[in-house]
Amino acid sequence: MINPTIIPTKAPNLPVAGMMYDQSFENQILNALRLYFVQIDNFTRATSTVRYGTTANRPAVDLVTGQQYFDKTLGIPIWYNGSKWVNSSGSAV
Repeated sequence: MINPTIIPTKAPNLPVAGMMYDQSFENQILNALRLYFVQIDNFTRATSTVRYGTTANRPAVDLVTGQQYFDKTLGIPIWYNGSKWVNSSGSAV
């Protein structure tokens, strides 16, 4: 049988309701949340954009580094490297 007198009443290292945090801690939490949601936004844009088409119809707005596109004119997959579309060897296409 477990002795209830030695079981802690709250989990260690967890925030307590009503506890005051200093501004630097709050800023760290807010920055972590901003980064998290920016990453989700980037992933969503990269996965919800047009994934294939002709060279003339390549996406030109809201591009995300690493975004893939299958160019039916060239017959190959290409990727956006942050400044231009490149093939698998890194050559601009």
